[in-house]
Amino acid sequence: MVIKAFSKASVIILLLAGSAASAQSVATSSFRLQLSVPVICTVSHRASLSVAGDGYMLGGLREYCNSPNGYSLVVDYAPGSMRGAVVSVGDERVTLDGSGHTVISHAPGPRNVDREIYAAPGPLGFDTDHLEFSVQAS
Repeated sequence: MVIKAFSKASVIILLLAGSAASAQSVATSSFRLQLSVPVICTVSHRASLSVAGDGYMLGGLREYCNSPNGYSLVVDYAPGSMRGAVVSVGDERVTLDGSGHTVISHAPGPRNVDREIYAAPGPLGFDTDHLEFSVQAS
């Protein structure tokens, strides 16, 4: 009888131990993290002036834009001036039409680049002393 009582006691202890083990709960949780990165587009000019062929090297531009959709580099100048003048930034070359606003290049995505500026006068020479470069996010 002692063996039977021991067996019953062992079964009861095992059941209690098993119950305690299965009674433990595991806590899980989650969270959502969302960040916003502002779009920043800038252009800065490193001024210098030197004769180069029929025109002038005007220094360099540093373009920075983190827009995932890219950006446009534009030049603004006095309307009615600079007609026929050629402006090159790096490998991009445009002939100004006198409108006062010209897109020089488009970048398809974010970019950080340094490029040299070259300008050659139109038929009326350089009839303004102000070129303003800017970067516009797409």
